[in-house]
Amino acid sequence: MIYKNSYFKKELRQAYMGNKISTNRKMASALFLGLFSFALYFVFQTLQESVLSDVVPEIMQPSFFSTIYLYIHIAVVFNIGYFIRYYHYLFFSEIRKNSWYLLIQMGYHPVIMLFSKFLALMYSVFLIYTVGFVVTIVLTFLLKYTFIVAYLPTLYFVGLADLLLITLLSMTFSLYAKTVINGRYWTFLTCVLIFVLKITLGQYAIITNRMFMQNIYTLFDLKLSLYWPIGAAIIIACCLICLFRSRNLAKYYNLPPDAAIMPAEVDLVEIDSRTGKKKLIGSMAKKGWRGRIVDTVTTIFLIAFICGALAFNLFILLINASSPGQEVTIRGVIPFVFSSRTMEPEIMINDLAYFQKIDVQYPIEERHIILFEENNVLYVERVISKTGNQLTVDIDNYPPMSQIGAMEKTVTRQAVHGVYSGRNRWLGALILFANTIVGRLLFLLVPAVLLFYQGQIYKYFKKDNKHEL
Repeated sequence: MIYKNSYFKKELRQAYMGNKISTNRKMASALFLGLFSFALYFVFQTLQESVLSDVVPEIMQPSFFSTIYLYIHIAVVFNIGYFIRYYHYLFFSEIRKNSWYLLIQMGYHPVIMLFSKFLALMYSVFLIYTVGFVVTIVLTFLLKYTFIVAYLPTLYFVGLADLLLITLLSMTFSLYAKTVINGRYWTFLTCVLIFVLKITLGQYAIITNRMFMQNIYTLFDLKLSLYWPIGAAIIIACCLICLFRSRNLAKYYNLPPDAAIMPAEVDLVEIDSRTGKKKLIGSMAKKGWRGRIVDTVTTIFLIAFICGALAFNLFILLINASSPGQEVTIRGVIPFVFSSRTMEPEIMINDLAYFQKIDVQYPIEERHIILFEENNVLYVERVISKTGNQLTVDIDNYPPMSQIGAMEKTVTRQAVHGVYSGRNRWLGALILFANTIVGRLLFLLVPAVLLFYQGQIYKYFKKDNKHEL
């Protein structure tokens, strides 16, 4: 491999930054990230009255903080996908293909090559991340939210630091991964590792707090979190490992996996010292087993996803089609999407509540929450008293300025369809999302496309794995 110019420019070309067309592609990627973050924010806004408002309020607020907070996480996911897809170009797998061997023999210094590769990749990452960040801010201006500058530098720094850590860890792992497939697995695990570290060390408690994020120095408060000292130690360790490991690997010439290093029709065997049994070793003994595993996992994942999505769609359709007297019943349980605040905090709005289907002999007691029918409409209220065949019911939560007891009513025992047995807030949010336009597309269109193109997808992974193992 001969380079007519500097190693840094060669790395820029491999990172798709060496010409105008590739630069435009990067700009398009940045614009897409900003638009996608903005669109995803609107999707979450349709789920305001769900469990997400309690669990992740930082992405549900009408503010610049929420849109940018979403963006920095989407940027990490995008770059992980980018790293995995172009792993063999971006990281040190080229050393095992002897791309550095001749360069070092020609006088290139490994330290310069190492940092040129890292800087070229970070230049590409930095450009996409920064432009996408600006696009997200500009789009958020359209919503006329209160513009608070204080937390913008902090959020920008957090997202860029995550990308720096992921890049360095991926480059380090690539020095030990013997195949591209294994290297891609490690690249994905770097994202998981950083996510776990941030949760374990309390960094997410700082990042999700708008007041803390208005002061960038709060990130480095060791009383709140030790994440940044540990992150700095990881960066230094990765740089040192990359420096020494890459220099040592580049000294040796690696034979290709299919190189003929033994005479034809000769197999290499290992003899167990205890049993005396012979075991075939070498490339032929392991040929194709990784590819078969990946093929099997890919097929199982596609089948599971398609079947799960279709089953969930059927479940949604059944719930939406249910009517008084014809409610959906699954193993004696009536699922009911609760659409009001009248029973808070026992049942929150948009929760999926479960009611045990009962007959007229089932004993209903005071304080039970029941599902009953009145004037061909289903209601959920609590039993406050019982007189013979008559049940007096009322709601738990009255709106402010309302007269307590105004919703109290009497129903007959025969009108009761079920007794409350529990709820699932996450399933309720998922059903709420599935009833949006985006949800319909995701749960109906995507499985249909995967089902139609599953053969091509399978062949693509099979071909890719066969080529790279």
